[in-house]
Amino acid sequence: MNSIKAKYISSLRRIFDESRDKHEANRRSAEVLSEMSADRAFFTEVLAAHFRKPGSLNTLHYPVVGFEIEQNEHYTLVANCWIPLPDNSTDVSTKAIHHHGDMLLSTATAFGTGYEHWMFETPCVVDANTELYDLKLIERSMHGLNHVAFVDAFIAHLPMYPPDLTVTYALWSSRFPTTWKDRLKRIPALSRNSSRLRDIGVKLGLGKSLELKSAEYLDFYPCDDGFRGIKTREEFQQTSNIDYLASLFHIVQETGNDQLVKIVEEKIDGQEFVADAESVRRFVDDVKAGRKVTGRLSPEHFNVRRANFSTHEINAALGALN
Repeated sequence: MNSIKAKYISSLRRIFDESRDKHEANRRSAEVLSEMSADRAFFTEVLAAHFRKPGSLNTLHYPVVGFEIEQNEHYTLVANCWIPLPDNSTDVSTKAIHHHGDMLLSTATAFGTGYEHWMFETPCVVDANTELYDLKLIERSMHGLNHVAFVDAFIAHLPMYPPDLTVTYALWSSRFPTTWKDRLKRIPALSRNSSRLRDIGVKLGLGKSLELKSAEYLDFYPCDDGFRGIKTREEFQQTSNIDYLASLFHIVQETGNDQLVKIVEEKIDGQEFVADAESVRRFVDDVKAGRKVTGRLSPEHFNVRRANFSTHEINAALGALN
């Protein structure tokens, strides 16, 4: 396929094929991600591809609106659209402090102001009985427009809320070499049943050999005496379709992609089922008329006790064990 997307995907694929290990692949990918982040036409193509997917207008809402760009045995590439808080505060965390196990993350900011990004050393257990951990700060910096950041395996990190709509490209890969098992995971039937396979694997004692992830402490939040671990990840709820649609058309408008509503009109005038066609038509009319569409966070997506906390609380917890 001759497209902007295909150009970047093939460049990343070649880098991963030729690199000695995944760390080298991520280092070499930084230049491609930087170029990608400055290419507005690339995001237009990503957004258009999302609109063309069946059911893309029926999605429930999540605090970050995500579009999958590519998934293969080497890496996964997604676009993440960060919706600001209603009061545009930037000193509140978007989620719990967390690490991604053996996964490597390279991320580039493609649109918007960006957000403050905190990175910590691998969390260290202080008291297993009370789930108390010590986290030491590595870096606190701005992940601004066109900036590329890297988060290593088991390194805890935290994005804060941005002041405005911010779009990032996230490149995910395991730190381990690609094997036949990674290719096997890309078979659609196996991918769809990954949760069931994981349960069966654990029962049969195959978790380690199949590299299936078991429960571990991935998430942390500040407390009076340091940081508490959260044994079982607490995901945000998926909420209403109407909040998702508002955020989706806000993204269209803010990124200068008003022309893409033509694809939406073709869908709602065609044979595809659209759950809330009336609201979709209203948002399309708003975009065409130049009326501002405001992105939304559902009430369930902020002021969450162990996910949304202030920079003051983080700093106090950092000083508690020193």
